[in-house]
Amino acid sequence: MARASDGASGPALGKPVRVSPSGLPASGSVPSKGGERPKGADRPASRLPRLQVPRLARLWSEAMQFLREVRAEMDRVAWPDRQTVIASTLVVVFVLVVTAVYLAGWDYIFAELFARLFKR
Repeated sequence: MARASDGASGPALGKPVRVSPSGLPASGSVPSKGGERPKGADRPASRLPRLQVPRLARLWSEAMQFLREVRAEMDRVAWPDRQTVIASTLVVVFVLVVTAVYLAGWDYIFAELFARLFKR
């Protein structure tokens, strides 16, 4: 496994070495302390101008498109009928009550055990 200090992943300390477009280190592989800027072919291409669409209008149209897609998805969902929802709710409440009684029982047992143990 390569360590950061063995040069396998680049220089460990200091500024990174500048690389020319050909992939070879630029002339004078040690960068100068003056913070020189890339010149000519080394300079990155200027950014293209943004579209002139107002941001608010674009945001509004994207929000409306999102809401239309949400509505379309909601129409595709297979919703359960009332009887199924009631039956599922009763199962959840029953399991909740059984779990609460079970945990309350263990809580009572441990409370009594520790009360007697530390009372001496």
